[in-house]
Amino acid sequence: MAQVDKLIPTIIKWEAGTTGEGLTNEQLFEKARKTGYGNDPVDAGGATMIGVTLATYTAYRKRMKKPAPKIKDLKAITYEEWRDILKTMFWDKMKADDIANQSIANLCVNTVWGSGAGYIKTIQGVLGVKQDGIVGNITLGKINGWNPQSALFDKLWARRKKFFEDIVARSVADYERKVGRKATEQELLRHTYKRFLKGWLNRLNDFKFEP
Repeated sequence: MAQVDKLIPTIIKWEAGTTGEGLTNEQLFEKARKTGYGNDPVDAGGATMIGVTLATYTAYRKRMKKPAPKIKDLKAITYEEWRDILKTMFWDKMKADDIANQSIANLCVNTVWGSGAGYIKTIQGVLGVKQDGIVGNITLGKINGWNPQSALFDKLWARRKKFFEDIVARSVADYERKVGRKATEQELLRHTYKRFLKGWLNRLNDFKFEP
Protein backbone atom coordinates (compact mmCIF):
# COMPACT_ATOMS: atom_id res chain seq x y z
CA MET A 1 0.00 0.00 0.00
CA ALA A 2 1.03 3.62 -0.58
CA GLN A 3 2.95 5.58 2.04
CA VAL A 4 2.83 9.35 2.56
CA ASP A 5 6.54 9.64 3.31
CA LYS A 6 7.35 8.49 -0.22
CA LEU A 7 5.46 11.50 -1.63
CA ILE A 8 7.07 14.12 0.61
CA PRO A 9 10.34 14.62 -1.37
CA THR A 10 8.34 15.35 -4.54
CA ILE A 11 6.07 17.83 -2.76
CA ILE A 12 9.07 19.65 -1.28
CA LYS A 13 10.89 19.63 -4.62
CA TRP A 14 8.07 21.45 -6.39
CA GLU A 15 7.08 23.76 -3.56
CA ALA A 16 10.59 25.00 -2.81
CA GLY A 17 12.88 23.77 -5.59
CA THR A 18 14.74 21.70 -3.02
CA THR A 19 16.29 18.28 -3.53
CA GLY A 20 18.99 16.42 -1.66
CA GLU A 21 20.47 12.99 -2.17
CA GLY A 22 20.70 11.13 1.11
CA LEU A 23 18.74 13.68 3.13
CA THR A 24 15.83 12.66 5.31
CA ASN A 25 12.44 14.23 4.66
CA GLU A 26 12.87 16.45 7.69
CA GLN A 27 16.31 17.58 6.50
CA LEU A 28 14.85 18.35 3.08
CA PHE A 29 12.14 20.40 4.74
CA GLU A 30 14.61 22.43 6.77
CA LYS A 31 16.67 23.06 3.63
CA ALA A 32 13.50 24.15 1.84
CA ARG A 33 12.83 26.94 4.35
CA LYS A 34 15.22 29.20 2.40
CA THR A 35 13.08 29.15 -0.75
CA GLY A 36 9.73 27.78 0.38
CA TYR A 37 7.84 31.00 1.20
CA GLY A 38 5.77 32.69 -1.48
CA ASN A 39 3.02 35.30 -1.72
CA ASP A 40 2.30 36.04 -5.38
CA PRO A 41 -0.54 38.59 -5.74
CA VAL A 42 -1.85 36.78 -8.83
CA ASP A 43 -2.19 33.52 -6.89
CA ALA A 44 -5.55 33.40 -5.12
CA GLY A 45 -4.08 31.00 -2.56
CA GLY A 46 -2.19 33.83 -0.91
CA ALA A 47 0.84 33.35 1.33
CA THR A 48 2.29 29.84 1.36
CA MET A 49 5.15 28.07 3.10
CA ILE A 50 6.35 24.96 1.28
CA GLY A 51 2.87 24.60 -0.17
CA VAL A 52 0.83 25.21 2.99
CA THR A 53 -1.35 28.30 2.68
CA LEU A 54 -2.05 30.60 5.59
CA ALA A 55 -5.73 29.59 5.35
CA THR A 56 -4.86 25.89 5.62
CA TYR A 57 -2.49 26.52 8.52
CA THR A 58 -5.19 28.57 10.24
CA ALA A 59 -7.68 25.70 9.89
CA TYR A 60 -5.10 23.27 11.21
CA ARG A 61 -4.25 25.41 14.23
CA LYS A 62 -7.94 25.86 14.98
CA ARG A 63 -8.37 22.09 14.96
CA MET A 64 -5.42 21.81 17.35
CA LYS A 65 -7.01 24.51 19.57
CA LYS A 66 -4.12 26.92 19.00
CA PRO A 67 -4.28 30.67 18.27
CA ALA A 68 -4.72 31.77 14.66
CA PRO A 69 -1.32 32.15 13.00
CA LYS A 70 0.20 35.22 11.43
CA ILE A 71 2.59 35.27 8.46
CA LYS A 72 5.58 34.95 10.79
CA ASP A 73 4.06 31.79 12.28
CA LEU A 74 3.50 30.31 8.82
CA LYS A 75 7.14 30.94 7.97
CA ALA A 76 8.14 29.17 11.18
CA ILE A 77 5.90 26.12 10.68
CA THR A 78 7.59 22.97 12.01
CA TYR A 79 8.20 19.85 9.98
CA GLU A 80 5.93 17.90 12.32
CA GLU A 81 3.07 20.35 11.71
CA TRP A 82 3.70 20.45 7.97
CA ARG A 83 3.76 16.66 7.66
CA ASP A 84 0.66 16.34 9.84
CA ILE A 85 -1.17 18.80 7.59
CA LEU A 86 -0.19 16.83 4.50
CA LYS A 87 -1.18 13.54 6.13
CA THR A 88 -4.41 14.43 7.90
CA MET A 89 -5.85 17.13 5.63
CA PHE A 90 -4.87 15.79 2.20
CA TRP A 91 -3.46 12.25 2.19
CA ASP A 92 -6.12 10.93 4.54
CA LYS A 93 -8.88 12.73 2.61
CA MET A 94 -7.97 10.45 -0.30
CA LYS A 95 -7.72 7.43 2.05
CA ALA A 96 -4.36 7.03 0.34
CA ASP A 97 -3.09 4.50 2.90
CA ASP A 98 -5.56 2.14 1.22
CA ILE A 99 -4.49 2.86 -2.37
CA ALA A 100 -2.41 -0.05 -3.67
CA ASN A 101 -0.31 1.80 -6.25
CA GLN A 102 2.07 4.46 -4.92
CA SER A 103 2.20 6.48 -8.14
CA ILE A 104 -1.60 6.70 -8.33
CA ALA A 105 -1.76 7.72 -4.68
CA ASN A 106 0.94 10.33 -5.28
CA LEU A 107 -0.87 11.81 -8.28
CA CYS A 108 -4.24 11.91 -6.52
CA VAL A 109 -2.91 13.47 -3.33
CA ASN A 110 -0.79 15.98 -5.22
CA THR A 111 -3.92 17.18 -7.02
CA VAL A 112 -5.84 17.49 -3.76
CA TRP A 113 -2.85 19.26 -2.18
CA GLY A 114 -2.84 21.75 -5.05
CA SER A 115 -6.58 22.29 -5.47
CA GLY A 116 -8.19 21.30 -2.17
CA ALA A 117 -10.38 18.41 -1.12
CA GLY A 118 -13.04 19.52 -3.59
CA TYR A 119 -10.88 18.05 -6.36
CA ILE A 120 -11.80 14.59 -5.06
CA LYS A 121 -15.09 15.04 -6.95
CA THR A 122 -13.10 15.50 -10.16
CA ILE A 123 -11.17 12.30 -9.44
CA GLN A 124 -14.48 10.51 -8.84
CA GLY A 125 -15.72 11.85 -12.17
CA VAL A 126 -12.78 10.17 -13.90
CA LEU A 127 -13.56 6.95 -12.02
CA GLY A 128 -17.23 7.06 -12.98
CA VAL A 129 -18.54 6.91 -9.41
CA LYS A 130 -20.79 9.26 -7.44
CA GLN A 131 -19.11 12.65 -7.12
CA ASP A 132 -19.76 13.27 -3.45
CA GLY A 133 -16.21 14.21 -2.46
CA ILE A 134 -16.04 11.34 0.04
CA VAL A 135 -13.56 8.54 -0.57
CA GLY A 136 -15.14 5.30 0.58
CA ASN A 137 -15.13 1.66 -0.41
CA ILE A 138 -16.67 2.28 -3.83
CA THR A 139 -14.12 4.93 -4.80
CA LEU A 140 -11.22 2.87 -3.44
CA GLY A 141 -12.55 -0.24 -5.15
CA LYS A 142 -12.57 1.56 -8.48
CA ILE A 143 -9.04 2.87 -7.97
CA ASN A 144 -7.53 -0.42 -6.88
CA GLY A 145 -9.58 -2.54 -9.28
CA TRP A 146 -8.83 -0.58 -12.44
CA ASN A 147 -7.02 -2.79 -14.94
CA PRO A 148 -4.48 -1.91 -16.08
CA GLN A 149 -3.50 0.53 -13.35
CA SER A 150 -1.38 2.46 -15.86
CA ALA A 151 -4.54 3.31 -17.83
CA LEU A 152 -6.14 4.88 -14.74
CA PHE A 153 -2.99 6.86 -14.05
CA ASP A 154 -3.04 8.19 -17.61
CA LYS A 155 -6.72 9.21 -17.33
CA LEU A 156 -6.14 11.01 -14.03
CA TRP A 157 -3.02 12.69 -15.43
CA ALA A 158 -4.84 13.90 -18.55
CA ARG A 159 -7.73 15.26 -16.47
CA ARG A 160 -5.33 17.21 -14.31
CA LYS A 161 -3.68 18.72 -17.39
CA LYS A 162 -7.09 19.79 -18.70
CA PHE A 163 -7.89 21.30 -15.29
CA PHE A 164 -4.83 23.54 -15.54
CA GLU A 165 -5.58 24.52 -19.11
CA ASP A 166 -9.18 25.39 -18.21
CA ILE A 167 -8.06 27.57 -15.28
CA VAL A 168 -5.69 29.48 -17.54
CA ALA A 169 -8.31 29.91 -20.27
CA ARG A 170 -10.84 31.34 -17.77
CA SER A 171 -8.22 33.64 -16.28
CA VAL A 172 -7.24 34.97 -19.71
CA ALA A 173 -10.90 35.48 -20.70
CA ASP A 174 -11.62 37.33 -17.43
CA TYR A 175 -8.64 39.64 -17.88
CA GLU A 176 -9.42 40.43 -21.51
CA ARG A 177 -13.03 41.13 -20.59
CA LYS A 178 -11.79 43.49 -17.88
CA VAL A 179 -9.49 45.46 -20.19
CA GLY A 180 -11.90 45.27 -23.14
CA ARG A 181 -9.37 44.05 -25.70
CA LYS A 182 -7.01 41.26 -26.65
CA ALA A 183 -4.18 41.13 -24.13
CA THR A 184 -0.53 40.98 -25.05
CA GLU A 185 1.53 37.94 -24.09
CA GLN A 186 3.45 40.10 -21.62
CA GLU A 187 0.20 41.16 -19.95
CA LEU A 188 -1.03 37.58 -19.77
CA LEU A 189 2.18 36.44 -18.10
CA ARG A 190 1.93 39.27 -15.61
CA HIS A 191 -1.76 39.41 -14.76
CA THR A 192 -3.24 35.94 -15.39
CA TYR A 193 -2.70 32.34 -14.41
CA LYS A 194 -0.86 31.81 -17.68
CA ARG A 195 2.25 32.82 -15.75
CA PHE A 196 1.93 29.59 -13.75
CA LEU A 197 1.05 27.14 -16.53
CA LYS A 198 4.59 26.11 -17.47
CA GLY A 199 5.45 25.40 -13.84
CA TRP A 200 2.22 23.50 -13.24
CA LEU A 201 2.86 21.29 -16.28
CA ASN A 202 6.50 20.75 -15.35
CA ARG A 203 5.34 19.53 -11.96
CA LEU A 204 2.70 17.29 -13.49
CA ASN A 205 5.25 15.83 -15.88
CA ASP A 206 7.31 14.74 -12.88
CA PHE A 207 4.60 12.26 -11.93
CA LYS A 208 5.21 8.98 -13.75
CA PHE A 209 3.44 5.65 -13.43
CA GLU A 210 5.32 2.85 -11.72
CA PRO A 211 3.78 -0.60 -11.19
